[in-house]
Amino acid sequence: MDDRPRPPIVQNLRLAGIALLATGLALALPAGLRPLWPALVALFLVFATRAAALSLATACLCALLLLAVHHPHDFLHWFHPEGGLWGTVKSPWHFGALIFTLLLGSFAAVVERSGGLLPLLRAEGEVNDGTRKRFLTSVFGLGLVCFFDGLANALMIGRVARPVADRLRIPRAFLAYLVDTTSSAVACVAFLSTWIVTQLSLIASYSPLEQPAYLQFLASIPRNFYCLFALVLAFLALRRAWMIGPMGRRLPSEPEEHDAIPMEDNGQLRRALVPLLILLLTIPAAILLLHAPDHPAPNFSSRVQDALHASTVPIAFIIGSALALLAALACFPRDRFGEAPRAAALGARQLLPALGLLLLAWILGSLFSALGTATVLSDLLGDWLPLAALPAGVFVLGCLISFVSGTSWGTMGLLMPLVLPLAGAMAATQGASPEHLAAIVPAVIGAVFGGAVFGDHCSPYSDTTIVSALASGVTTAEHTVTQLPYALLTAGTALLAGYLPIALGLSPWIGLFLGCSILAVLVFFIKTRRS
Repeated sequence: MDDRPRPPIVQNLRLAGIALLATGLALALPAGLRPLWPALVALFLVFATRAAALSLATACLCALLLLAVHHPHDFLHWFHPEGGLWGTVKSPWHFGALIFTLLLGSFAAVVERSGGLLPLLRAEGEVNDGTRKRFLTSVFGLGLVCFFDGLANALMIGRVARPVADRLRIPRAFLAYLVDTTSSAVACVAFLSTWIVTQLSLIASYSPLEQPAYLQFLASIPRNFYCLFALVLAFLALRRAWMIGPMGRRLPSEPEEHDAIPMEDNGQLRRALVPLLILLLTIPAAILLLHAPDHPAPNFSSRVQDALHASTVPIAFIIGSALALLAALACFPRDRFGEAPRAAALGARQLLPALGLLLLAWILGSLFSALGTATVLSDLLGDWLPLAALPAGVFVLGCLISFVSGTSWGTMGLLMPLVLPLAGAMAATQGASPEHLAAIVPAVIGAVFGGAVFGDHCSPYSDTTIVSALASGVTTAEHTVTQLPYALLTAGTALLAGYLPIALGLSPWIGLFLGCSILAVLVFFIKTRRS
């Protein structure tokens, strides 16, 4: 007998096969429970295998089997040219999301390789607390500037900041914390990033509201408590040098040799700023110019809202990102221009796994719709779970899924098709007013995004965690252990000070004020007592 341990991929495939075989038993479930089976399979496999792609793909196969046996007409229609599968593939939002994400991934890689943002991290003068604080503030600020991609943000800032951090005797674990915190959290709330069209496509596909997806996204930002509180805590911690838990026991780094991009001249900042300005200006302009309304809008505000709701928005994103990429290539240093095409190709290739997850999520969402999963789940929840409490539950579930799976995109792809239709179904069941639903849906969106980013910050399986650790010169295990207390503190504050007030019917601005106040008290008063 061969007692050698089986590779994880073999074990994962075995679990997926068991789930598919168990679907045969699920066919005998009551009609009111069968539509929940694919969602349960996806959740089980995410926790058991930590493989989001395998989990989503297996759930899709389970859903197809249920459709084929119990709803053969819907099964055949799903494959029809006007059905769910081809509608998912042909959707302008979905197609635009794929192209835009690849273009912006290339753009981020070219900007990073050009070294255009390096001058922002210079730290001259005597090594003291003031110099360290100014440098760490620059790292934080650069994280906000590099809003266009989370992974590129982490890789670039970690690489270029590490030599200076070592010279200033700043623990690399703390640098990794800042790099990680200002990567996904910034990309998640940025109005232009590799995340945005994916986020908009999920909102547009599954939201029960009739508002433009962009307006719903903007409304979710003040309700994305985890991302906002994570940035607030990072800023407070760097200003007060607050190192909690294992972070406080880390010694400053020893200087060493680094493979850093050389700073050749003082004018290279334009290599990043010019493409960024083009990105920021061309996309809004293209959204307005490409939209040709049937009837003139009564005012500019109405015209903007109509343009954001138009089918030409994905095309505008593609045009803007393509022009920004061309500008980044034009600004690339002439003596190193041969590196630019390779960087662009690598930047796009790094996003292919995430886009595969996104495609599976769209397909699973279409199958959820065909099975009526949201309606069944709403009937099961009944009146015992108030609609206002849904964001809190979604946030906790998102944190668990993202931590176990290590993928923010997989978490968004699994939850969005499930919880957004659920919000609409619960509102109908509980007789909630349209105004109440319009206030809860952005909170649900923010809860999904925030819960997804939680795993990016502290899951040892997250690509952002791994890249932040490698770029900053620490092991993934050390970064996970030192970052986890900050992530847990942020998540607890988001739940208690953010989503609990929403469940009580209070304004999200009250939650933001309360959460920021709690974090400020913790950082300033506890640090003062220890000093």
